[in-house]
Amino acid sequence: AFIYSSLGPDIVDKMLQGNAFQFSTRGFFQYTLLKQLLNEDKFEQYVKYISSYKRFVKGWISDQITKQFSNGHVKMSELEERHLRGITKEILEAVKMAQNETSEDGIKGFIHCICKKLGQKLIIPQDALETVMALINASQEPFACLLSESVEELEQTLKEQLKKVNIKSKLSKLKMKPQVELFKRVFGCGKLCPFCKTPCEAGGEAHSEHCASVHRPQGLGSYMYVSDEKLVTDICSTVVHSEQQFKCFETNYEYHPYKRYREIFPDWHIPADASIQASDYWKYVMARFNTKFAEKYNARPADIPSAWKLIKKEQAEK
Repeated sequence: AFIYSSLGPDIVDKMLQGNAFQFSTRGFFQYTLLKQLLNEDKFEQYVKYISSYKRFVKGWISDQITKQFSNGHVKMSELEERHLRGITKEILEAVKMAQNETSEDGIKGFIHCICKKLGQKLIIPQDALETVMALINASQEPFACLLSESVEELEQTLKEQLKKVNIKSKLSKLKMKPQVELFKRVFGCGKLCPFCKTPCEAGGEAHSEHCASVHRPQGLGSYMYVSDEKLVTDICSTVVHSEQQFKCFETNYEYHPYKRYREIFPDWHIPADASIQASDYWKYVMARFNTKFAEKYNARPADIPSAWKLIKKEQAEK
């Protein structure tokens, strides 16, 4: 328990040292993530990213941690052994100090002194203490020597046991989950645009409005035209500036003007500007996987603008 309560902050620190560029800002992190998706070129991964954003990113960060501590310069075992050595040293020092302070108080006073020295770092259950003290019928010095030897042996045993546990299992047991901390650092609240599923870019978690600098084609978020069931290529900034209407679960599937979207989604601020365009990245993705997105969302393929079809992978990456 002590090891698992101590490893989380260490892992976060090492990840930030080894991947300073990726985790320095939300923008850099997003760039790294989207670049990997682009290079992998797998439709299923895009669907997971768009539809299960929070789960996908946490999983991606967990995978990066696993890779870092499996193949990187710092192994998980090195961090574990450092904490084991540290707590072993503290226990042995507590035993030594207790010997000097409680020579006349017997075993009971000796054990209580050790517990007091260790404080909250290593809490020994009271029932376990009472059982030990009831069984012990020895003088303090031999017991102290035996205890010190046992602690050193236990350190070696724990080292061997920890080597048998895989990294993903260890991550699940950590008191402070590094994947969660890193997620908070780079993605804030994690809320998605109700129309196109673009993540909120507002700073921190305590903000009154969600926003994004550039939205995606709405078809990526499963929006389609009711008239012909074709996926929508417009972005949110364009439609909230238009006379178009939308309907969804939140409107009880009744039509509602895009211009008054805040009556339905009051926490989102979408700039009404018809001049803003989707990024080349998402134009490329929608053009490339148009048919597959349509199949996934039970829709018809979008009418992709001819200019989108000319965008190359290298251009999308910029």
